[in-house]
Amino acid sequence: MKARYTRLPPEEQARLIAIVRASPLPAKQVLRQLGLPGSTYYGWCRPRSHTPSRAVMAMSWNRLRPEEEAAVLALARGSPELSPREVSFRLTDQGSFSVSESTCYRLLKRHGMVKPASVLGFAAGKEFHRKTSRPNELWATDAAYFRVLGWGYYYLVTVLDDYSRFILAWLLQEDMTAGSLIEAVQGAVEWTGMTEIPLRDRTALLSDNGSGYLAQAFAAYLRLVGIRHVVAAPYHPQTNGKIERYHRTIKANVNLVWYDSPEDLRRAIAAFVDYYNHQRYHEAVGNVTPADVYFGRRDAILARRKEVQERTIALRKEYHRTITGRGSTQPNLSVAIRPPNSELR
Repeated sequence: MKARYTRLPPEEQARLIAIVRASPLPAKQVLRQLGLPGSTYYGWCRPRSHTPSRAVMAMSWNRLRPEEEAAVLALARGSPELSPREVSFRLTDQGSFSVSESTCYRLLKRHGMVKPASVLGFAAGKEFHRKTSRPNELWATDAAYFRVLGWGYYYLVTVLDDYSRFILAWLLQEDMTAGSLIEAVQGAVEWTGMTEIPLRDRTALLSDNGSGYLAQAFAAYLRLVGIRHVVAAPYHPQTNGKIERYHRTIKANVNLVWYDSPEDLRRAIAAFVDYYNHQRYHEAVGNVTPADVYFGRRDAILARRKEVQERTIALRKEYHRTITGRGSTQPNLSVAIRPPNSELR
């Protein structure tokens, strides 16, 4: 029966409503005689409001302005290596408006500019149970191999600050003996001036169970510089997961091309380390760069982003009031959008 009344024209709906209301019988009885479901009838009787719902209104006033959409698309097209997340925070930090990661994703997907997500073959491990609270509280070190055509395999030995993910030192070595590992750690010690810090405040060094890290020469070196050695649990790479993840990231970028000499590979690694430390937004540290965290700039950056977000919301409210003809009781807050800075900061 219900199918008979699902698509009646408005005039037929009005005629049936008039019949039910004019009958001296109870509405329920009349509806039963007509075979008209009560939900359908009362739905017809309900006043039709043309006022959009609160959710729709929220989406309306917070939509990107045309110039904001153009800025997002321009940055994404000019820097196709950036993810929607990186586009979002790059615009917030270098432009004059704020845009969320999800909004960037939807806009870029609509224009066919979102790369498909890679599917990993394993789940992420649990986080480290003891979190660091400051730079140079804990360093992590590990080695990853790279192949050079005609030369064989070389090993990238890295020292990473656990709190900020800042790369303190790295060396491309021919092997992973204790001597090669010591050279890389010594680079971090010299760069940070670790031996000038009181002994109780010096960093600890986290490594896996590689033979070079367990060698007596390596242990003697750490005692000499006053650094405590923390060894990861066997067969549990998640303990040293931050530097493991970093090495996977650098290999995915640097190994896009073949290198004819170790020197070419060193230059490529140096360029990526500089990008990683000073330009790449790291989601795990609040979508700022490792250098921002290591040098104490993160709080100021996040506070500025909050101010940009609040100003952007006010601008969008004003803009959508104007184009919908609802008027405004607020002053004009329009600010010209600066194009995103093309120079890497």
